[in-house]
Amino acid sequence: MGDTNAKSKKNKIAPPQNLPLITIGAMAIVAVIVAVSGVFSYDRWITQTEQQQLLELSQAQVKKRADDIHNYILTQQQQLDAFSQRTSLLTALEAPNEANQSVLKSLQTAFPEALSFRLLDLDRQDHFNPNAERLSFTELDMINRAEQLQPVAPEARKTDAGQTLQFITAIAQTDVDSASGSLLIALPAAGLIERMNKFEPELGKSVIERQAIGRPAIVLQTGVGNRGEAQRHTIGDTFWTLQFTASDTLAEQAAQSPLLLIVLHLIIGAALLGGTYWLSGRYDPMRNPAPIVASTTVTARPQQANGASETADQDILDIQVADEDQGLLGLQDSILEELEEIESPSVSQIELVDEVFRAYDIRGLSGSQITVELAEAVGQAVGSEALGVGDNSLFVARDGRHMSEELSQALIRGALSTGINVVNLGRVPTPLLYFATCELPNSNSGVMITASHNSAEYNGFKMVIDGHTLVREDIQQIKSRIQSSDYFQGQGSDTEQQIIPEYIDRIFSDVALAGDVKLVIDAGNGATGEVAPLLFEELGCEVEPLFCEIDGDFPNHDPDPTIEANLQALIETVKETEADVGVAFDGDGDRLVLVTPKGEIIWPDRLLMLFAKDIVARNPGADVIFDVKCTRELNSLVSSYGGRPIMWKAGHSNMKTKMRETGALLGGELSGHIFIKDRWYGFDDGMYAAARLLEIMTLRDQDLDSLFDSFPCLPATPEIKIPVDEAQKFQLVEALIEQGDFQNGKVITLDGLRIDFPKGWGLVRASNTSAALTLRFEAESESVLEQLQQLFKRELLKVDNNLDIPF
Repeated sequence: MGDTNAKSKKNKIAPPQNLPLITIGAMAIVAVIVAVSGVFSYDRWITQTEQQQLLELSQAQVKKRADDIHNYILTQQQQLDAFSQRTSLLTALEAPNEANQSVLKSLQTAFPEALSFRLLDLDRQDHFNPNAERLSFTELDMINRAEQLQPVAPEARKTDAGQTLQFITAIAQTDVDSASGSLLIALPAAGLIERMNKFEPELGKSVIERQAIGRPAIVLQTGVGNRGEAQRHTIGDTFWTLQFTASDTLAEQAAQSPLLLIVLHLIIGAALLGGTYWLSGRYDPMRNPAPIVASTTVTARPQQANGASETADQDILDIQVADEDQGLLGLQDSILEELEEIESPSVSQIELVDEVFRAYDIRGLSGSQITVELAEAVGQAVGSEALGVGDNSLFVARDGRHMSEELSQALIRGALSTGINVVNLGRVPTPLLYFATCELPNSNSGVMITASHNSAEYNGFKMVIDGHTLVREDIQQIKSRIQSSDYFQGQGSDTEQQIIPEYIDRIFSDVALAGDVKLVIDAGNGATGEVAPLLFEELGCEVEPLFCEIDGDFPNHDPDPTIEANLQALIETVKETEADVGVAFDGDGDRLVLVTPKGEIIWPDRLLMLFAKDIVARNPGADVIFDVKCTRELNSLVSSYGGRPIMWKAGHSNMKTKMRETGALLGGELSGHIFIKDRWYGFDDGMYAAARLLEIMTLRDQDLDSLFDSFPCLPATPEIKIPVDEAQKFQLVEALIEQGDFQNGKVITLDGLRIDFPKGWGLVRASNTSAALTLRFEAESESVLEQLQQLFKRELLKVDNNLDIPF
């Protein structure tokens, strides 16, 4: 009995005096688990709950404030609409000024806080203020829509009196479906600010933004806030959006107490640590060593004749199964399914058309050659290229062509699948995409969906990687990535960013006009239609917009200003309005052509002369680059100013690459691309070039005709296009180089074939943007010019006698 008790006592496990390593390790693991659980629980039940609560509070605030602003605006508009029903207004449109003044007094009584009233007939004559200042582009747009009896949203405008709100109403006879005029009033923004200040500004920041033209123009702002994500809500019956950002005060209302969570985890932690300590005493590897089990692989054996297996008691998972039996057990299918899930993407099945991968961009027929599938693949390829050079974000923008938005969405979808983040700039001209890659911190890479100056049936992609505009070899690299599906894999995020105000502010801070300018802008229904009038109004110009409504059909003329027929409406408008200058932009805004008050066309190589004189004079020794299509007068002119002239290949990508290589401050092409590195970034920007031109005009106090009269102007042809098959155009030029007989002319094969003679020169090259040969000629006289054309015609017909040569 005593032995038994003694034995029993020996079998009892006493608490260890010194904790073994396994106990310490187990307790440490439990402590880590409890700590990780605490962090996870805090994030899940405290942080995320606070964020969700703050989000809900912010959404309630932004809706409440947007609704209140809408009510304020609606009240003002209804009051104005009611006043417009008075017959006295109709009478005032035709009555003498004395009658008008009585109506004006009635308006001042109804709107005592108003800053101005404008009663306008259909000829834009102001019956209240005959000598009033000119109407802005925004006001003209409001008037046009009011006269068409369309509902017109209020606008905001900065004036000498500060920020003002503008409302308009049509004046029309009862039962008549046309307007006789309009009534435009300006109210101080103070009334709306006072309304916004009643929103408890201590709860957050309220910002009214105008979003109609894709720019975050801040109309009004009150309060302070920087907590959580900004919430947006459309303000009804306006182009405005209210953005609300919570303050610390509102965030405090969303705060959650962590006390209960802490106490709970302390209790759980203590219980787990105690349990671990107790269990460690139950397991002592020195006292109860674990049995050593040999790791034996058992091969499946044949069954006995009676069907009994010799290894019937063996766990089936330990048995090696023959390959041919895996299918019977269902193992093969499951393995294949897993492999299919991790299988890399298959090689692209997209049908690629070689001719769309051009020297400067990817461009072709919209819908057949430039497809949504191609756009997504381009997004994957460009996103991968950008990630490869260290850019984590990609800017994406589009022009106003019909398919551009759909292509943009597909391209963004493809880019996001590589793991790169996308910053969507929306519908803007190409120079604004370039500006973003140079100025904004997000990225130095971007894609522009555009077909530039091509007609409506085309579309495409211009690409920038790490600040470098892609040229022929780079574009072939994009094609190779698509063909092999060589893409990065990941999931990026996309955001929208407005760039127009920052772009306008940057030019406004750089360019100063020393006088008044009346400017006609022909946007050709392209992407500059919204931006250019705003920019030049901001610079103080009187702007006469022409074809500034963005329309992917280009109903007035193709968006190519280098074709003389496309400039006829601009020439007529400049003469009719007695404007100081007319400017025509191409479809995406990176090119321009000028028209003088006399109606003369200033081709871009002559415009380059003016810029060379201005920039080289201030930067002696500066390089000036021009393409093979430009006048040879540039060579001697740049040299005479102390600069270094450099002839180079045509094409905006080639020119920008050469600008970077040489450090040139100025470059230009006959096609209208002007590259200014002096005070700017060196990319082609038709709007900035036009602004610098106006600066030179006003500083010298010279009209455009007299400015260019001082520069040599030899007889020359514009670019002449000869349609040829896309696949043959380069072969034809090569054949002309090999077989052409140009007597004693100096042969230049830098880009196509240019032959220089003592009294003139001619050029034939394959167009990189269309299925055509491009020709140009310049000579000392018209007779020599004709001789040059006939010489080239003779040699071209030797190469291909089916060419349709238009001279």
